[in-house]
Amino acid sequence: MFSSVKNFFGMGPPGEVTKYEMAPYKVLQEFEGYDLREYPEQKWIATKNDESTKDNNMFWKLFGYIDGKNSVGDKISMTVPVMISNQKEDNQMKREMQFFIPTKFQDSPPDPNDSSVHVISRESITLYSKFLPGRPNFEEEAKKFQAELVAAGHTDVDFSMFYTAGYDNPFKIFNRRSEVMFKKILDS
Repeated sequence: MFSSVKNFFGMGPPGEVTKYEMAPYKVLQEFEGYDLREYPEQKWIATKNDESTKDNNMFWKLFGYIDGKNSVGDKISMTVPVMISNQKEDNQMKREMQFFIPTKFQDSPPDPNDSSVHVISRESITLYSKFLPGRPNFEEEAKKFQAELVAAGHTDVDFSMFYTAGYDNPFKIFNRRSEVMFKKILDS
């Protein structure tokens, strides 16, 4: 019980990486204040927002899937991070929230019952990633990170979209782990 209370208040490593399965990635290079990492091809469960959908509505749709609202009625473990792609279109932020599907289900994940939720097979992706403590304003942090990458001379970055990653439950108070990321443009 003490360890649950400890984790709730944020004692221990940033993020809930000891409690939940984490989407695997490999750090390719470390820079001052950020890293370059590669996520292999993986299956994720995803849903998109529309004008009326808030991030917490997307979360609950995905949570419904892992809570048994899927084709076989299986409860599926929560994983980290919760990733969101963010792309500005027509003066509006379009978002897609994704949960990593646990290794146990990667080969054959159950189909979602909700038509707005989809299993996606995400190709290998290489991302510049910056750790953010606390509860950041992701849009502001993405602008700062973009400026940092430009100042460092990175010309291989796709700035048309940014990704965010959250590793903690929303009630965790201290020692939170969040990240903002941009996709590296790979040579063809």
